[in-house]
Amino acid sequence: MSRLLPAALLALLALPAGAGPYDGLYRPNSDWAMGWDCRRVGEAGGALEVSGARLTSVGTVCALSAPVEVRGMAATLFDARCTVEGAVTQARIMLMKHPFGLYVIRDGFVADWISCDQGADTEGPTPAGGD
Repeated sequence: MSRLLPAALLALLALPAGAGPYDGLYRPNSDWAMGWDCRRVGEAGGALEVSGARLTSVGTVCALSAPVEVRGMAATLFDARCTVEGAVTQARIMLMKHPFGLYVIRDGFVADWISCDQGADTEGPTPAGGD
């Protein structure tokens, strides 16, 4: 029994870091994105998604790891390994909740994403390339 506890702890440490509190479908919080289709994920004019330890935006998929809670804020800083048009990049990304969605913060850039739950087009997502 005493050997099971260390093995269980190691198994938990090996699990991928989740972005759980940020999970959802989003679109840019701007008038020009009012017509974005929240049922199509990762395509131009489609939804942006945070699911577990993955962030998907238009043409980009990022694996999020090493979460660090930001003291005194509803925010988490992640290491991100992103694939953009076949090229792999690494960056730090901070996700920060706000009343209607979240901010996606990178070095020198802040994107304001509104939750698809705030708009009319909220049926379930269709994976990129699906109909």
